[in-house]
Amino acid sequence: MFDATYFRKGLVAHADAAGAGAMVEIHLISGIAHRVRSVVEVTDGYVVLEVYQRRPEMSGMQNPWHGSGSPAAAPNESHHAVITYESIAGLLITPAEDRTSSRIGFNAPAERR
Repeated sequence: MFDATYFRKGLVAHADAAGAGAMVEIHLISGIAHRVRSVVEVTDGYVVLEVYQRRPEMSGMQNPWHGSGSPAAAPNESHHAVITYESIAGLLITPAEDRTSSRIGFNAPAERR
C-alpha cells in the first residue's frame, strides 16, 4: 500500500533512478490514470500531485517527471490532483526513451530508414 513515506522519499528516488525525462503515471482503482509532473504536498491521508492535463492533443507528447522545485509548467499544461492513498492501484515509472537504440518501421529515426 502506498503512504506518505513513499511519496516523500520512494517515488523521488525511483523516478530519479529512471533518469532524466522519465515518465511517472499513477493508476487509480477507478481506472483513471494521471501523468505526474511533480509532488505538490504530502499528508498522512492523501497526496497532492501536479499532473498533466488529459487532452487529446497532448496524448502523444512526452510528459516527463520534473520532481519538486521544478520550473512552473506552461499555462493550461497541468493541474493539481488530490488523491487518497487507498485509491491508488499502482504507479508506472518509464525510463526516458533511448534515442540511440535501433527501431524498425515507421517509428524508426530518419537516418536509419
